[in-house]
Amino acid sequence: MQIFRRLIYCLIMVASGPTFAQEAYPNKPIKIFVGFPAGTSTDIIARVYAQNLSEALKVPVVVENKAGASSNIAAESVFNADPNGYSLLLGTIANSITSSLYKNLEFNFANDFSPIAMVGSATTVLVVKANSNISNVQELINMAKTNPKEVTFGSAGIGTAPHMAGELLNLMAGISMLHIPYKGNNQGITDLIGGQLTAVFTPLPTAINFIRDGKVKALAVTSLKRSNQLPEVPTLSESGFPGFDTSIWYGFLAPKKTPKTIISQLSEALRKASNAPVVKSQLLTNGAEATYSGPDEFGKYIQSESQKWQKVIEKSKVSIE
Repeated sequence: MQIFRRLIYCLIMVASGPTFAQEAYPNKPIKIFVGFPAGTSTDIIARVYAQNLSEALKVPVVVENKAGASSNIAAESVFNADPNGYSLLLGTIANSITSSLYKNLEFNFANDFSPIAMVGSATTVLVVKANSNISNVQELINMAKTNPKEVTFGSAGIGTAPHMAGELLNLMAGISMLHIPYKGNNQGITDLIGGQLTAVFTPLPTAINFIRDGKVKALAVTSLKRSNQLPEVPTLSESGFPGFDTSIWYGFLAPKKTPKTIISQLSEALRKASNAPVVKSQLLTNGAEATYSGPDEFGKYIQSESQKWQKVIEKSKVSIE
């Protein structure tokens, strides 16, 4: 009888074990991997959501910056992590771009991650030095046509949204501004202020304080609609390039095969965070807007973005050496 009771007990524990494990999540710190340096737009947004998630989930949520290769280093870290919900990626438009740009990745961004939620959006902004003689986009275009080897634009790195915004402008305007890549946006703005660059394409969250402080001058934003933070600044679409759009998105992803119960729990926490007034306010202060799309919708969007940027890369002939 005692042996029989022990057998029944073991069978119950085996059957209920996974349920107990799922109910226990989370029970240790969660790490958010960011593919760009501290102070960049992705980092800022990651830290806003990390604070909210930490309070909601009752565990520490920390941000780890793994900059380089247009966010591929951070994505690779999450791709290789255990699918247990404790390693997350704050992915961006850069990941959809580099899925076509880098030929030797060990993962396919659109297929090898579990989408959790899209949580934010922002525009890229085209800026020049505050005392530059360039006052609008057309004057920059004219300068590039007159001095094709002297006009430069900086970005956060090859394959990032700011880089592709510059390449798209090159294609649509018939010019060839020289691209100068950086590991993140801050150094490009520093060099712009110092006079080493003609212009910089950068996410608005990174540039907003420099614009407000009068250190750089905004010529245009790259979204289809004007930014609520810079309503006086025209879009590139309004500046002679109809349909120009390189809006930036931000969203959380987990390793493939992460349990759906964990994905759902995280997605719901992120939905609540995106609707929280404090999160909305913090993102707006930094030039972004809080949004929310669930796992299925976010996954479909990633697929469409990857296809879109594959075409742009082919036309612009951008490549990684």
